[in-house]
Amino acid sequence: MFTTLLLERALAEAGIKKNLKNSVISKCCIDSRECDGNSLFFAFKGEKTDGHNYVPQLLEKGVICVGSEEITEDENYVKVPDVLDFMSILAHERRKLFHGKVIAVTGSSGKTSTRQLIASMAAVSGKIVYATTGNLNNHLGMPLVILNMPLLTEVLVLEMGMNHSGEIKKLVEIAEPDFVTITNIGNAHIGNFASHADLAAAKLEIFNFSNALVSANVSDPYMKKWVEEYKTSRKIHTYSNENLDELSKDFEDLPDFMLENINCAANVVSTALGIMPDLKKAVERCVLPGMRGEVKVIGKRIFVADCYNANPQSMQKSIENFYKKYALKESKQCVLILGSMFELGKFSEKMHRELVNSLKDFTLLKAVFLVGCEFDKIKPDFLNCEKLVFLGDIAEINGLLPEEGAFLVKGSRGNRLERIFDLPEVQK
Repeated sequence: MFTTLLLERALAEAGIKKNLKNSVISKCCIDSRECDGNSLFFAFKGEKTDGHNYVPQLLEKGVICVGSEEITEDENYVKVPDVLDFMSILAHERRKLFHGKVIAVTGSSGKTSTRQLIASMAAVSGKIVYATTGNLNNHLGMPLVILNMPLLTEVLVLEMGMNHSGEIKKLVEIAEPDFVTITNIGNAHIGNFASHADLAAAKLEIFNFSNALVSANVSDPYMKKWVEEYKTSRKIHTYSNENLDELSKDFEDLPDFMLENINCAANVVSTALGIMPDLKKAVERCVLPGMRGEVKVIGKRIFVADCYNANPQSMQKSIENFYKKYALKESKQCVLILGSMFELGKFSEKMHRELVNSLKDFTLLKAVFLVGCEFDKIKPDFLNCEKLVFLGDIAEINGLLPEEGAFLVKGSRGNRLERIFDLPEVQK
């Protein structure tokens, strides 16, 4: 929430002089259907639709619109050279007015869960918190989060995502975070980089291009190396995963990767806000997005749906924790349903092959279903493995599932593995 005075200031920053009627903007939108009379609409040209087409009808409702085309002389229409650049400028101006704490989180996996945990820990400690919602973690989404931040917010928690180098740097410049952390540096999006080291450098932009206090997990070799290099010139709080066994006593049913997220969040909150939150209460109240370890019990089948995203590191951790809980601890018949991992580029075949080879260590598995084109490429290497079933699409699994047991459903988003729950066999 902000006034049109801030909008005028951002326009001046962009070299545009415009006088607007003094009013309050309560909501910023890129979807015309979400706009009301006090909204600011950004007209983007998408693959399927052009936001400029909705400007005339929105102006009739009193909505202030920002676009890049000559549409109308209406006083509530603002023409800018580049809508995204201007939205970033406006978000930066809004950030400069905010006097609370800004916490930024990135990482190869676990960043959404950690973001939610940080927000929950701050909230149970009495802070007024606003945080990234859904997948608004990129150059388009993060500015909207900042712009829609309520006036009374004390702690703003931002998730920062990236696919290429330079993206985190841009987000950091807009948000100017006070505290930054990286959950881990794995192999997500490695196909867009020449090496793991290059990917790590892109993640470390959140440290390198901010003046924030850094919370760094020295259990990660890349973060440990960064700390050693900058420990005399930056304010750094370090922690490690060595205390996870102690943490697990309070959260016996949670997998190790969730304990890592809790550990990261707790260190951020204690450092950023100077308080030690009630972890049990925070975890209990934390609302995590679906398909991130969500347990669904359907008849005699227990499904663990962890299919929002996947990379080699998160895949391995999910399998290990699933196996430890359901095969070793509860002695259940266990089945893996794994979807292809995307955005691995030239590393894809090697990493898929390494993953399948590692499954030989999990001797109590009943069956392993490998779904999608990336697994299909390595199928000739595993023709003699009876437990492995290669499928082109998740729909092909209908009629093949054991009638009872525990099932891990894990894979990259593009597989849409959640469609398994729409199959007649699963619904019955």
